[in-house]
Amino acid sequence: MSFVNICLSIPNLDTIIFYLIFVIAIPATLFSSSDFETLKYYLPALVMLAVTLTESGKPNLFTNLYPQQITNFSSFLSRNIINGLALIGLLTQAILIALATNNLTLGLATGLITFTITFPLAQQILPFFINEFDLWAHTVFSRYINFPGNWHLYFIGILFGMVLLGIEYILLTNFTKYIISSGVNII
Repeated sequence: MSFVNICLSIPNLDTIIFYLIFVIAIPATLFSSSDFETLKYYLPALVMLAVTLTESGKPNLFTNLYPQQITNFSSFLSRNIINGLALIGLLTQAILIALATNNLTLGLATGLITFTITFPLAQQILPFFINEFDLWAHTVFSRYINFPGNWHLYFIGILFGMVLLGIEYILLTNFTKYIISSGVNII
């Protein structure tokens, strides 16, 4: 048996590679370069990336990375590690903004917006959007374009993830301007 065949027969190799690159290497690089500003936004975005890879890789790739239905311990552990990292980034972002502006309302609004985009929208809307786009693309373009693999699903998932991050950025900047300019302080 060749080395390549042995490597490809390792279960969850795709999930292991994801963790090595996106959960260990990139955060370690950001942490060692003291780029905490990027890190606190990167960690919640991991959920969107994991959802995209899991939905787009079906049925063969990334099945245990971030599944909607948890079927084994590996998928349970993976999903909760990614959720935990996203929560750490989300809480860090909200707390640091509240401390920097001395405005707890701004910190709460930031946390609520980031939480809403990261969890309910990314976990529910993103898979729906990917699956509907796949159905639409195969219905409309199947005569003209061959879709080898799932490259179109990865592309649309990453694109829609960027749209969600853009919406989050717009909401955060507008709420920040509004709360600071109006002096709203609920708490």
